[in-house]
Amino acid sequence: GVGQHPVAYLSIMVRCAVLLFVLGLSQVVYSQAWKGIDASFLPEMLYDGVVYRDQEGAEIESPRQWMAEQGVDLVRLRVWHNPSPDLRSSWLEVLTEAKRWDSLGVSLMIDYHFSDTWADPAHQETPAAWGSESFEEVQSSMLCWLACTLEALEANGIEPALIQLGNEIDPGMMLPHGGVSDGFGSLAELLESGHGAVEDVFPNCPVAVHVSNLEMAPWFFGELAEAGYTPDVAAVSQYSKWHLQDIDGIADAVAELHDAAGIPVFIVETAYAWTTDWADWTDNLWWFGDETPGYPFTPDGQWAYFDALQTALDDLEPGVCMGWCYWAPDWVASQGETSSEGSHWENAALFDFDWQALPTWDVFGDP
Repeated sequence: GVGQHPVAYLSIMVRCAVLLFVLGLSQVVYSQAWKGIDASFLPEMLYDGVVYRDQEGAEIESPRQWMAEQGVDLVRLRVWHNPSPDLRSSWLEVLTEAKRWDSLGVSLMIDYHFSDTWADPAHQETPAAWGSESFEEVQSSMLCWLACTLEALEANGIEPALIQLGNEIDPGMMLPHGGVSDGFGSLAELLESGHGAVEDVFPNCPVAVHVSNLEMAPWFFGELAEAGYTPDVAAVSQYSKWHLQDIDGIADAVAELHDAAGIPVFIVETAYAWTTDWADWTDNLWWFGDETPGYPFTPDGQWAYFDALQTALDDLEPGVCMGWCYWAPDWVASQGETSSEGSHWENAALFDFDWQALPTWDVFGDP
């Protein structure tokens, strides 16, 4: 009996306590409702000489610290495998940024594109270094890359809050290797092995898979599950310009995806314009006609949109939605007024054309 083996009994109790503690940590992560930002452009903006200002017009000396003080509790950082010299988001840059944000107590989400450049529904290019490899060799290279980068975080005492495998992988990733045109089997195999690589370094870190919109997501995650893989988190993009406009409809779609996939949903990319004007000669993506009815493209309209979105998501059952992440709040026009290679996003950033903070920052600090 237990009474005859006090050491064995104690050992069992210790193991149970550790298990309960780990499960408790897991619940903390999964019930967290993040108000995050994707600040991947910030190093480039600061290099270009951008001087951000607060809502009173005073210079922000430490932008990352200021953003954390506004209530940003998670930062998402994209990483490309071997970007060309004029592109950013190399692992060295991401690691440097991760250290800076971690030192401020801001949680980290690492967004692996598994490409040398932008990965999205129209572009899922295998890194050039792996271009001539077979499926098995690409899988091995991916796992090696994941292990090396995650171990670099661990060596610096940084534990990410979330790891995202692939970016908007509607057609699959690293085409043709992880393409879904002939079924989800290869993609599921890549993702499952990648998930294992994350667990090897960070056993308690949830793994997210990201698709481009809420409406197709139930089908996508259903197909992926049938092929044998379900991630910890369903990550989605949600832009009213391209996707659902009605805010209550967004919340309903989040709930439907959670019910269908059986996992928490995280809106890892969203934004809203504050003007239809422009600050450089680079074509902007947000334009007339993209507005959600009732929310004009004005500073107050942008704030009201996110205040309403936050309210709608707050009304969902606990554990359904892990929050939202504002994409590129920092991507202002930094190349001069006549540049055609500046920002496509200047009118959807969270700073105006004088680089002064907009009212929407207040939403991050709301309880």
